This record gives sequence, structure tokens and C-alpha cells, in this order.
Amino acid sequence: MTEQDPVQAAFEAMQKAAKQRGSTPLPPRKPQKKTTPPRIGRPTGKDGRRRRRPLDVDTFGALLGTEISRRGWEKDIAGGWVFGNWDELVGPKIAQHTTVEMVKDRKLFITCDSTAWATNLRMMQRQILQVIAEKVGPNIITELKIFGPKAPSWRKGPLHVKGRGPRDTYG
Repeated sequence: MTEQDPVQAAFEAMQKAAKQRGSTPLPPRKPQKKTTPPRIGRPTGKDGRRRRRPLDVDTFGALLGTEISRRGWEKDIAGGWVFGNWDELVGPKIAQHTTVEMVKDRKLFITCDSTAWATNLRMMQRQILQVIAEKVGPNIITELKIFGPKAPSWRKGPLHVKGRGPRDTYG
């Protein structure tokens, strides 16, 4: 003798009672699809005016970056960054006594306040080039041209007669 499941037995009893009353079972429900009616014209906002079209425009920075790379200006811009951020690269103390004159052919031209600062900067040249390579990239600046202060000019006025050459004035 097989034991019947009590839930199954109750279900069959309910089906038998429903047949005796004359009711028929309902067909299974199909899930309804949510369809939107076809729209005519353009969508509008709550006030009835047309919505703004979403513009697929790049940001200014992205546009500028693509234009720079397209024209091949990466190295020029990196050299300009070195020019503008010199105090960040070498520190405020050194930047106070040095001036970046120009960047030309991967060479950075620097003028110092005194010959002592120029000599110290020449000794630190390798470290400065390493810092520039880390911050900007390799082969942007490959050489430093370091100059001391310019000699004083003894010329007075717009007209000048050629002199006799340098003398041993500073003894």
C-alpha cells in the first residue's frame, strides 16, 4: 500500500468538488507585455516644449589632448611644463637663484645669479635631469646648458665707439 501525499490528496478533493459544481478550470495566465504606443513627432517635456537633444561632444581637455597629439606637440608642451614648473622640479631655494631662459632641441638653457650657483648646478645636473625624466618623461630634456651671470656693460648711451678690449679690472 502506497502512502499518498496529504497535499496531493487535498488538491484532488478540491478538483472533484469543483467538477461536481460544474465549474471548469481557468486557463493559465500569460504574462502581458508592456508595449508603448508608437510615438509620432518628437518627445516633449512637462511643459510641452521640445526636449534638448543630448549633445555628444567631447570635453575641452579631451579635444585639446587629441589636437596636441595629432600635431605632434607633446615634446614642446612637456618642455613648456618644465619651463613653467621649474621651482617644483628643483625646489624653491634653487629656483630663487636660477632662471630658465629657453628650451631648444631638447636642451634646457639656465642662467644663475652667481658663478657659485652655476657651479653647484653643474654638479647637480644628473639629479636634475633624472627628476625631469620622472616628472615629464624620457628624452624630453637631455642636456642642461648652465650659464653664470652676464658680465657688466660699461656702455653709456646709444652711440658707442669700439673699445680696446677687456682689461684686468677685477684684479
